Amino acid sequence: MARMFTTEKDGLVAADFLHGGLDHMTAAKLLFKSDDPSHFDSAGYLAHMAVELLVKSWLLEVAGEFEGIHNLQSLYDVLQKKYGVVPLDDEQQQVLKMLDQFEQLRYPNPKQPTEIGDEDLPRIEALVGHLCRSMPKTIPEALEKIEPGRKGGRVLMRKKVE
Repeated sequence: MARMFTTEKDGLVAADFLHGGLDHMTAAKLLFKSDDPSHFDSAGYLAHMAVELLVKSWLLEVAGEFEGIHNLQSLYDVLQKKYGVVPLDDEQQQVLKMLDQFEQLRYPNPKQPTEIGDEDLPRIEALVGHLCRSMPKTIPEALEKIEPGRKGGRVLMRKKVE
């Protein structure tokens, strides 16, 4: 059984997960729009991580915990079955399934290649938008209070170049 991560024990904050997920999605968009197909694997993997963090943010908010797994369908099923979240429609389910395949992009595997292209971006963006609109409003409200230059207890900054 995978480890359970909790707000109480691990100090995890739902808004921090949302912040990280949205930043990963921004980076994925930049890579998809770079017009360089060599960036698409990284874009897909980041998009998977983005949605994973959004769903885990939601779980932290409603349950105070999540299982340390990466399967998006399994994570969303917990929201749906335990917490009454509305099921995704067929298109959204297909995107979730596609994103679950993108997790495999972190390791090149010529025996089981994962198809990806920039045409996947609009569908992913639609799912991310749906998730953000559907999650408890307390999460994005808390995100609004976080300084953009801070993330997960860290200060983000550029080093001075001399």
